[in-house]
Amino acid sequence: MTEKVTHLTYEALKSMVEYQDNTTQYCVQILKIEDQTDMNTKQGIVYPCVCSDGFAKMIIHILNISPSILANISKMNPIIRILELKLKQTFFIVMRHEVIYLDKCQVGQPLDYDEFKRMNYTNPNGNNEIQFPRAPHVLHINSNKKQSMLPQQQQKSIHDYMNQDQQQTKSGVKLSIQQKQSQIKQEPQFVENQIYQPPSDINLLKISELYPGMRGFKIKGRITSKTDITQFRNGKGHLFTIEIMDSDKQTIQGVFFNKLCDKFYDSIDIGKVYYFENASVKTNRYSSKNQNSSDYQIHFEDFSKISVAQDDEEIDIFPYQIKTIDDIDNLSLDEKCDVLGVIIDIKPTTQIMTKSNENKSKKNITLYDQTQRGIEIVLWGQQAEKWQFQKDQIVAFRGLKISDYQMVRNLTVTNSTICEKNLSNLKKINGFQEFYEFYSKNKDFLETKPKESKKKFPLSYIEQIKKDFEGIRNIKFVKFYEIKAYITNIFTKLLYYEGCENCKRKVVYIQQTKQYHCQICNQNFDQPSYKYMFNAKIADTTGNLTVIMNNDSGQQILQLSCDEFQKKSQVEKDDYVKRSNFQQFRFLIVGKVETYNDEIRPKYYISSFIQEDVVSDNEELYNQITQMLSQNY
Repeated sequence: MTEKVTHLTYEALKSMVEYQDNTTQYCVQILKIEDQTDMNTKQGIVYPCVCSDGFAKMIIHILNISPSILANISKMNPIIRILELKLKQTFFIVMRHEVIYLDKCQVGQPLDYDEFKRMNYTNPNGNNEIQFPRAPHVLHINSNKKQSMLPQQQQKSIHDYMNQDQQQTKSGVKLSIQQKQSQIKQEPQFVENQIYQPPSDINLLKISELYPGMRGFKIKGRITSKTDITQFRNGKGHLFTIEIMDSDKQTIQGVFFNKLCDKFYDSIDIGKVYYFENASVKTNRYSSKNQNSSDYQIHFEDFSKISVAQDDEEIDIFPYQIKTIDDIDNLSLDEKCDVLGVIIDIKPTTQIMTKSNENKSKKNITLYDQTQRGIEIVLWGQQAEKWQFQKDQIVAFRGLKISDYQMVRNLTVTNSTICEKNLSNLKKINGFQEFYEFYSKNKDFLETKPKESKKKFPLSYIEQIKKDFEGIRNIKFVKFYEIKAYITNIFTKLLYYEGCENCKRKVVYIQQTKQYHCQICNQNFDQPSYKYMFNAKIADTTGNLTVIMNNDSGQQILQLSCDEFQKKSQVEKDDYVKRSNFQQFRFLIVGKVETYNDEIRPKYYISSFIQEDVVSDNEELYNQITQMLSQNY
């Protein structure tokens, strides 16, 4: 069931002419068909029609109008939704449309577009509200409700207009209550920061009532997050976003581009309540990547208004939905979550060169909560530089993204993440009391190295791993396995490489300076840091598999750091390798599909070594036997 259309699209014609926007599905009214020669095309007949948005009117050519509309165009003013619009400077052709209403009277008193433009896009007699029949007693009740919300002076003005309305009924001229209220609305007060004084709660919509293509609406909400201004990668623009929450706890993202960043950024504060008017609702194309995101966005434009409102207790001040570290194990990667805990470790800020050759600051902190577990939070860029923390400090984060590194869960700060450190504000967050009771009893016994957020997998076999990757050509396919196997051979052709102390990437020796240079960190070193990286063959009772060992895995197998290993003689190196063969380990293996020299093939990496857990293994074996027996009987 389609949603009822109650208004023509606000400033639809201005958007077509001035902004050349042909993506919005505008709702306009056909007033008449011009007495011009119709154009016959391959697609059909094109009719020149005078169309209105309630404030302005102009000629728009419409393809294939229904014969019933053509026959009765003098008696009816149909309202249509434009489904496909082609623009060429001042020539507009509607290729596809749908009729919404057939028998509506003219909406507003539109001016010719050129005159509307000369009047600085204003029309005191314009209106985009579609008139519907209403029962008199309903109208009377609604008017009383709205009068009660206004000052006495405004109520008196409305009462005068209502009396005038009864006299005008005889001549068939009626004004809607919304029109009358808009006529008596007080002029907004301008301040230096371009934020207007609040109008009122009249004609407010809920966020849930917004839909793509909608304009001319007004909502009220609290700003719960605000990002920094971000530059486009091509350097030709910038933007920032906010999150708005209304009294129904519905949220929507607001986006400001280019000059609107400069106009509104310093005037909008997190935690305050505002009115938002005359923006455009767009589909949020990133909502599928994060299930917590709204399906729509509000794009603010030149004529948009943001007005300061009085604080509203019905709108949640601290909309945190706290998850414990145990809960995070069951959430999906890239999902966003809110956490609360105490900081038990802070790593120093480092500079990292990203894959896009951008130098970024990075800082890691560890958060501990009442589940007696810790999780690492990674801060990047301005947050890493500006956000200062202290050990044993209680903090809450909102909007952290869940990540995975070598099967250990961690959280990453995004551009929209907010952090709360004020204790009086933290006390208002749901879940704080439970954590604080735990913290008060155990603050002197917090673990410096708490249990990692690591996911467990059932025991697998090499035969199963090979079968899972047989015929797979999707390079995004990744799977994890836990297996018990023996190391049968370590390939000694290449056992280690010369790496960077910071990022562990390969370094290049510069002959002129006689130093080692890291292109990622852009630093020079007198000596490299040696890192293991070699292939090995492992085997269990079902087969064998070639795997790749990283530095941590190599150090655990050879029982020697790589820096010490490379100093040994060749005979000593061979001896270490031989002693490592035919040892049994429990591995966590990551299987991936990769492309090398245009050849797609699976690769298997040893992610980590898993400590033996005899009790869990026996329970798992017992469950497997029980399941097999139940299937046989």
